[in-house]
Amino acid sequence: MAESEKAKALRSAILDIVIATINEKTGGGTKYINRRDVNYIPAAITEENYRKNLTSAMNQCVAGHKTYKYSKVTDYIYEAVFKENAKEYRNALSLDTKDNVRHTLYAEVLLVISSFENGVGATIQQRFKENGGRLLSMEEVKAIVNDLAEHPMQKPYLNDARTKMASRDYSFRDAYHGNIAEYLKAVTPEEFERFIGNQSIDFDNILADNKDVLKRLKQADNDE
Repeated sequence: MAESEKAKALRSAILDIVIATINEKTGGGTKYINRRDVNYIPAAITEENYRKNLTSAMNQCVAGHKTYKYSKVTDYIYEAVFKENAKEYRNALSLDTKDNVRHTLYAEVLLVISSFENGVGATIQQRFKENGGRLLSMEEVKAIVNDLAEHPMQKPYLNDARTKMASRDYSFRDAYHGNIAEYLKAVTPEEFERFIGNQSIDFDNILADNKDVLKRLKQADNDE
């Protein structure tokens, strides 16, 4: 029944209704539906902080041009977490070149990426010291990311992030991630409530309500 034409037509009709509802709730478009989750802002701030730890380690300890290094290590981490590089992810979600990929990620995925960024940054610094100050190559950084992805401690977090990303994007954005299709599941009523129900938030209003706090955080960054 799951593969029948009637089942496919029913799924398509249900999906059309869900996406229409989301468009109405979010003012048109599902690209940033992740930001309606009340957990998104804390996760985004956390990820930004650990991202700085990683980029600082790469500046000091890894050979190569800064822009190239950042782009490549981002791809390494994305491939480790959800088996797609940034370009493949953009294509799946039909993002514009100006769109920041991280701004479209769910809170749970951002937290897993934070774990990777923190772990990779710390390992880079450790290897740099062990090497007597020799700069690491990008191949060595890639090996660090791959080793972290294979660590047994990471497996439940990776599985959870992949399941949420594959399932929510398929249901809420009509986006299919073929590389993690095995993780597809039906989204729960609680997830619908988080993203389009009473528990979801108006992201712009949340930003407006917290603008003074965000300004202080920005000023603190500039003073460092």
